[in-house]
Amino acid sequence: MPAAAKHREHLIQAAAKLFRQRGYAATGLNDILRESGAPKGSLYHYFPGGKEELGEAAVRWAGEQGRKTLAQIAEATPDTCALLRAYAERLAGWMAASDFRDGCPIATTMLETVPASSAVTAAGRAVFGEWCVVLAAALQRDGLDGEGARRLAQAVIASLEGALLLARVAGNKTPIAETAEEMMALIRLRTGGH
Repeated sequence: MPAAAKHREHLIQAAAKLFRQRGYAATGLNDILRESGAPKGSLYHYFPGGKEELGEAAVRWAGEQGRKTLAQIAEATPDTCALLRAYAERLAGWMAASDFRDGCPIATTMLETVPASSAVTAAGRAVFGEWCVVLAAALQRDGLDGEGARRLAQAVIASLEGALLLARVAGNKTPIAETAEEMMALIRLRTGGH
């Protein structure tokens, strides 16, 4: 990857990291530049729309990382409960590794920008939609119909997002594990035991 393209990627990744740790409003462009190591001129070269455009890119990038993780786990697991268990363990490990300082970069950014930024809102809507598609496909594989799978996938995402917040506040993994267990019980009920 050429050095200039690396600067763009470093800016996006630094923004996602800082938004997840500090929030969108508390993260300044100078903080992102410092964290990324990119030259100052590269920020407005790649993101002429400033922080909002960078925020949109960071949400899309972080969302794609989450989607890839879900898709890889879905491919490697026999059913949605196994997928959810593995994903929750990964989330819990990630939270513990950050000493519960990190949150979901999408949720933290959405809470501060929606509805003020239509671009960031659209990025968040797309990300959550893509995550739901992966989970809904797993639920359909387990026998749920399309609309039922979509609705349950949405409930799982909403529950996990809430569990991340609770885990951060509690300073431990328990809310993630317990939420995943409750969602797995619901999935078994709805899919007839898969």
